Amino acid sequence: MTETCQDILLTILEELVEGQRKKFKLKLSDTELRKGYANIPKGHLEKADVTDMVDLLIRYYQQEYAVEVVINVLHQINDKDLAERLRRKSAEVWKTRPVSVKPPDIDHRANYMASVKEKFRRVKDYNSRPGEWVSLEDRYTKLFIVKKHHQAEDKEHELLSRGKRHMDIMRKPSSFADSHVNVEHLFDTLSDGTITRKVILQGIAGIGKTATVGKIMYDWSSGRLYGGRFDYVFHWSCRDLNQRTEKLSLAQLILQNWGHPKPEIGEILSYPEKVLFIIDGFDELRFPEDYDKSKSLSCDLDMPHSTAVAVVESLLSSQSLSEACLLVTTRPLAIVMLETHMKADLWAEIVGFLEEDRKEFFKKFFKDEEKAAFAYSYIQENDVVFAMCFVPLICWIVCTTLNLQLRYSEELDQKVSTTTEIFTYFVATLLQSHDRTQTSTQDLFHNLGSLANGGVRDQKVLFDESMLRKYNLEVSKGPSTFLTELLQADIFVETIYSFVHLTVQELFAALFIFWNKEKASELLKEAFVENKSHLILTVRFLFGMNNDKSLKPLKRYYETSMGISKDELLKWTKKALLICQEQGEESRLLLELLHCLFEIQDEEFVRSALEEMKEVVFLENSLGQDDQQVILYSLQHAKEFSQLKLGSLKERNMIKLVPLLGKCKQIHFNASGISLSTVLKVCAHLLQKLRMTRLHVEHEAEDEMYFTVEASCERGLCTITLDNLPEDTAIVICDHVIPAHPGIVTLDVNGIRGSKEFVNSLKNSLLDSDCRLESVGFNIENPTLQAFQDICQHLATCHSLRKFLLFRRYEEDEIHFGYEAKDEEKSGNRLQKKKKTQKRKRKNEALKKCFPWPCLIRKTREKKEKKKDCIAVLSCLPEEYFLELTKWVTSTFIPLILCLDENSINDEQMKTICENLNSTDYQLQSLSLRSCSITHESMTNICSLFFCNTAVSLDLQSNPVGDEGVKILAACLKSKSCYLEKLSLSSADLTEDCVPAITSLFSQKNTLIWLDLSFNNLGDVGVKALCSALKDKEIHLEKLILEDNGITNNCEQELIQLIENTLSLKYLCLDDNKFTSTSRARIYDVWDKYHDEEEEVEED
Repeated sequence: MTETCQDILLTILEELVEGQRKKFKLKLSDTELRKGYANIPKGHLEKADVTDMVDLLIRYYQQEYAVEVVINVLHQINDKDLAERLRRKSAEVWKTRPVSVKPPDIDHRANYMASVKEKFRRVKDYNSRPGEWVSLEDRYTKLFIVKKHHQAEDKEHELLSRGKRHMDIMRKPSSFADSHVNVEHLFDTLSDGTITRKVILQGIAGIGKTATVGKIMYDWSSGRLYGGRFDYVFHWSCRDLNQRTEKLSLAQLILQNWGHPKPEIGEILSYPEKVLFIIDGFDELRFPEDYDKSKSLSCDLDMPHSTAVAVVESLLSSQSLSEACLLVTTRPLAIVMLETHMKADLWAEIVGFLEEDRKEFFKKFFKDEEKAAFAYSYIQENDVVFAMCFVPLICWIVCTTLNLQLRYSEELDQKVSTTTEIFTYFVATLLQSHDRTQTSTQDLFHNLGSLANGGVRDQKVLFDESMLRKYNLEVSKGPSTFLTELLQADIFVETIYSFVHLTVQELFAALFIFWNKEKASELLKEAFVENKSHLILTVRFLFGMNNDKSLKPLKRYYETSMGISKDELLKWTKKALLICQEQGEESRLLLELLHCLFEIQDEEFVRSALEEMKEVVFLENSLGQDDQQVILYSLQHAKEFSQLKLGSLKERNMIKLVPLLGKCKQIHFNASGISLSTVLKVCAHLLQKLRMTRLHVEHEAEDEMYFTVEASCERGLCTITLDNLPEDTAIVICDHVIPAHPGIVTLDVNGIRGSKEFVNSLKNSLLDSDCRLESVGFNIENPTLQAFQDICQHLATCHSLRKFLLFRRYEEDEIHFGYEAKDEEKSGNRLQKKKKTQKRKRKNEALKKCFPWPCLIRKTREKKEKKKDCIAVLSCLPEEYFLELTKWVTSTFIPLILCLDENSINDEQMKTICENLNSTDYQLQSLSLRSCSITHESMTNICSLFFCNTAVSLDLQSNPVGDEGVKILAACLKSKSCYLEKLSLSSADLTEDCVPAITSLFSQKNTLIWLDLSFNNLGDVGVKALCSALKDKEIHLEKLILEDNGITNNCEQELIQLIENTLSLKYLCLDDNKFTSTSRARIYDVWDKYHDEEEEVEED
């Protein structure tokens, strides 16, 4: 038998070892080919053995070219011997072979891709006439897509609800950084390893869903997208499928795009995981009236037993081709319905154009950079229109309208400022471009409006010819100007229609309702009282029709009498605004009404409508630019508001609000991206009209700040907080604000160094102002500056000192300064008495968490008032400042409570400090020296601070004073007849030798009520001695801490006796000692016997 090329290929390729065979497949899938040939898809090659590979080679390239392809690939994998053998053997075969009469195999995939590319390479504009096309590449602009998880059905109008969200993205694009997804990654494997097969791509009407899938089809057919992922991609429009009334099969729908001869369906679906079905516009898919959601529609692969809808449903529910991939586009309102058919692996949403994409769209549309820039800058000044341009269709309408005006003039003298104007200009543009006159459009407008109104009410967007005839619409007389046509090839050709966009349909519905008073009243009731949100934009258009400027473009085409008068509309508006007032703050209805007032553009109407409107509050709402613009417009024309609270403001609107603040009795604004000049402008204006009560300025990026301000016409105290600002910015704000606002009582400046320049500036601002600050906080680089000390003395002249703070949390930190006046002198206490309460149960639980032994606590009905003496805290200060500051603070403010914690104080320094303190004429009540490296040699100096007959508190925690230091302390106190109330010797290197000295402290006036000996080494001997000495004394000890002292069961009886004999004891801590559980339980039992109620213990 004569050897064929197929036999030779089998022989040669079988000689490839496993590793070489893998390389061969890899190179074969992307090797360069002659023009007109396509690569064999990787999916076909992955599992193919040698026989399968040869079959694929012959099918894709025929015998002669298949041999040439294999020789080239063998050279690429460096197997030149096999390549040469194949060349020689094939040459011998070609010399002896008979002439073949078999026609060459057809590359069906290549032909299909070519037809798809031709179909999707160009698109029609909404106003295109027959034969008018636009290149997809020249028009398509990138859309921003985010991954989106399932949400409940969106009941709000799509265009309005998504506009705000888009402005959030514009405001903070980084918030979507993790969820942003490009089209090429929609089918990537998910982070949890899930293979993405089913994707839902949602978006509002006109956002670009169909344009996106058209771009996907074009890019795939051009070999730029999903090349290694999908061998075949099929696009089905649900609008087209609705017209397929005949019975058909899945195979028929797939093969409908091929000419003749058609491929075998098995060839296309041999690798179903490599097939992608794009189902565009699920929300338009019409299911049978008797459709049961609980049952799937049946479908057959080959036999024509099903409807087109059934075929789609079988794919969605995985009844057919469960391994195939699906991309389904839909409007948000259809998501819940879609979920009943398909469980998606990935949800994504087309958000629309970001700002840079809008610019790109303008450039592509105008094809003239100078003209595009001019048009873009113009529309950018119109906040409402610009905010709506995130929707590609609106962007196209704006460009179409502006392009017409720029064609005849270099200036845009006709102002397009409202939603209604945009669309009336759009309609007028269509009419002008199609040479329509009034005589041919008068009835057309009425009939189109009637059709549109019925569709809007019933949420219907598709109409057949019988529906058009019902409304006296004849296709030959003009509806095609505003309706798009869909030709459906069935047994008979049928045409269905829809408006070019839902918004255009809503405009015509409003035109129809405008002259019918009864229908207008019905619309207003349904939209707001019955909360039918799909009617909102129609209501806006209805208000816009009462604006002569909006109707002007249509007057040459359509004349109508007014159905609902402005007076009637005004009465209804006032009533609706009262309903808003009753609903309270954050009313979405109120915002919609303000949008309606903006559409009407009648100053007198707006002023009258807002007469009874006292509060406008939108702090929680994320306000878009269009929302901010309509609120600003209302404020400009309102007489007065008692309360105006707005959040998420942008700088341009903040600036416009400034001259209007005099109309408000109380305001609260927060804004981002604000410059320093705007902050100063707002603050200066408030001084003229209101009294500022709060100012918060926080650094965002570069020269931009987050800004919150509150003000009232009534007397109030003002708090200023400046967070993380550049120091020169903080200086400017203080210079301008402090002298101008005498009501400031609190100033916090966080995140600065506190340089000499800042301190000098703050000093001058305070001395030049009448404000009496009660609380101040800021970092200070050098607290020995004379200007800083002048500030402190100025504060002291305004109010008596309660707290003076200079501290660092860590050595590398900045020094922080804090000043607080006494409570009884604070203005806030004079205006409003604040009450603070704590639940005893919560307090006890917190104590148990701190002391897991748990501590033994007893309740008393007596409560001691906390002392409000002057406190000075000088903690963890740099060594070079410590002595000088201590001397200055103690001599200037004479604090009765002094905290010098976490300073490294040697014995000589301690002596100097004590000598200085003794030179002043005051009696120290409390001294804290925690972690100051104090030794026993300093004890005599420390005791010199305590005067006769004075009760003091002394904290020497975490200092190595040792037993000797305690003995010196006890002896000094005894010699001076001085006594202690509180003593902390925690972590002081103590042993049982110090116990006699400690017990002697109870021999004076018996005032020691608080004793902390924790984290020492008293042991059983020391604790026994302590308990034994105390049981024979009449003491008033309330708190005793013996935590971590190596105590064992041997002390059980002594501790029990101490509990029994010391009824004043309310708190006993024995944590981290060496008791057994049995011994611990017995001590608990005795405690419970003598202290049956919980004690509320004051924490220091």
